[in-house]
Formats: sequence, C-alpha cells, structure tokens
Amino acid sequence: MREYLIPKEGFRVLFFIGKGGVGKTTSSAAVSVALSKRGYKTLVVSIDPAHNLGDVFEVKLSDKPKQIAKNLYAMELDMEKLIKAYLKHLEENLKHMYRYLTVINLEKYFEVLSFSPGIEEYATLEAIRDILQRGDEWDVIVFDTPPTGLTLRVLALPEIALIWTEKLIEIRKKILEKRQAIENIQGERKFVIEGEEYKLPSKEEEDPVMRELKQYKTEIAFVREVITNPNKTSVIAVMNPEMLPLYETERAYETLRKFKIPFNLVVVNKVIELEEEVPSIRVKMEAQRKVLEEIGKKFKGIEIVKVPMFEEEPRGLKWLEKVGGLIVGD
Repeated sequence: MREYLIPKEGFRVLFFIGKGGVGKTTSSAAVSVALSKRGYKTLVVSIDPAHNLGDVFEVKLSDKPKQIAKNLYAMELDMEKLIKAYLKHLEENLKHMYRYLTVINLEKYFEVLSFSPGIEEYATLEAIRDILQRGDEWDVIVFDTPPTGLTLRVLALPEIALIWTEKLIEIRKKILEKRQAIENIQGERKFVIEGEEYKLPSKEEEDPVMRELKQYKTEIAFVREVITNPNKTSVIAVMNPEMLPLYETERAYETLRKFKIPFNLVVVNKVIELEEEVPSIRVKMEAQRKVLEEIGKKFKGIEIVKVPMFEEEPRGLKWLEKVGGLIVGD
C-alpha cells in the first residue's frame, strides 16, 4: 500500500483535485472503498457544489455522514447552505462586536458582506475546518473537491488568512493603545444603546474584536498545520491523458508546492489500452503516448498510477473496490 494514503499521526486527509470531468469523484470514492476494505474507518466528503458522489455510490447522500458499508461513510455538503450560515455567523459577530457603531449608523454596511469576493472560498474552508476538528472520529478523511481553481484558492487560504489576521491583530493593538491613552486623560468612554450602557473597550482581554481575531488565528493555524503536514495530508491529482488536464495539473503542482502542501500522486484516468493496433484511433493513441511521456518528465519524484478506460463506467462498491485497488496498491 502507498504509505501516504494511510494514517500515520492520528487521521489521514486526502484531497482529490483535478479538472472537471476527469474522474475525480470516481477516484476519491474508489480509494475510500479500498481503504475501508483494509480496515480503516473512512469518511469521503464531497465539497463540490455539483455533487455526484451519491451517484457513484448509487445512494442518496446528505450533509450528514451516511454509512455505505463497513468502515465506509459518505456525505455531500450543501455549499449554498454553508455559505448562508457562514454569512449569518459573520454578520451576527460583527454586529455584536461593533454594537456601539449603531449610534453613527454603520450597521447597514454589514449587509454588504454577502457580496464580498471570496465568500465561497471562506465558507468552504470553514466546512473543511469543522470536519478536520472532528478528525479523530475517522482514520481517513477523503475530500472530493470542486474544479482545480476554486480548490487551490481554498487550500492557499489558510496561509493568506494568517498573514492578514496577524496584521489585523497588530492594528487592533495600536487602536487599543490609543484608546487607553485617551482613557487615561478623559476617563472611560461610555455609550447608551437601547437603554443599555456600553463601555468602549481599551484593553485586549475585554475587547471582543481582539478575542475574535485571536480565536480565528488559532483555528486557521490548525488547518494550515494539518494540510501542510506530510504525515497527515496528501494531495492526489486526477487527470486524463490529454494536454489540457496535464497543463492544469502542472499549474496545481506548482501552486501547492509554494504553499508547502504535500503533493504525492498523479492518477492518470481513462488510459486506453489495446491488445493490437486499431488504425482508426492511431492518432488518438499517439497523442496519448506523448502525454504519458510528458507526465513522466514533468512530475519526477511524484508517483504516477494509470487507470485504464473500462468497458463500463465504474459505479457501485464492486467496481469502485477494483479501481481503488489500482490506486491504493498492495
């Protein structure tokens, strides 16, 4: 078995990435079946808004883990619902933290957050964080992800968010220091809002904004620690033996390397294998041969697994176990 697919330090996390339509969902489901058959309690989660994980398993899935077989559980996250919940949580927190700003009518600006760029990525990251924080319930967590672009933005987000959060903490400290200086001269600043007296915070321990920033930093640091740990996380790229998926996989590899996220395996799916030459598809076979050569050159040091094109689409546990066995190895 390929060691980067099995648990080492607690639970193992596997992200299957790739261009739409290359067989990402089938591959993630197949590996989940193979690992569960080997005794690992496995959860496979679709975070792709265009779900078809349930179709591959031939069962109806929801946003709660459903047992498919012994040691195997699956779920499809409702991304629209997650985005709404994330926005509601964000809005309520901001309104609570900045309640005193209602006196100058800044409350209305909080409503604009729903149109902010990157909300989908942050909501997806929140969903991943929530699952990882409960990771000890599982031996292996497999994520079937959205198309490459969105997935890469989500995986890069912890590093970027930490930089921003640290800067915001620095700025907040300076604001509180200035408030404290003013307070030393003029005394405590208080407001009455809806009949309730409110003191403007001037110390870190009493400031809800600082508490929220520090809590967020802790949560994001946890996610970054997990996804950059080669003993906990592996990224598996799925592609077809064609040039466009190759280019996209190469770009993904370079991006993940920048953020120190382990990239361990390339699954080349739907490889045509012929016992004898067929003249009518000679051009197709030559193109496939060239792509397979390029894959070997571009991903030196990365393991490559070829999955043949089958006579029928792999669906159901028996088919998935067969495909998963090819990827997981013995």
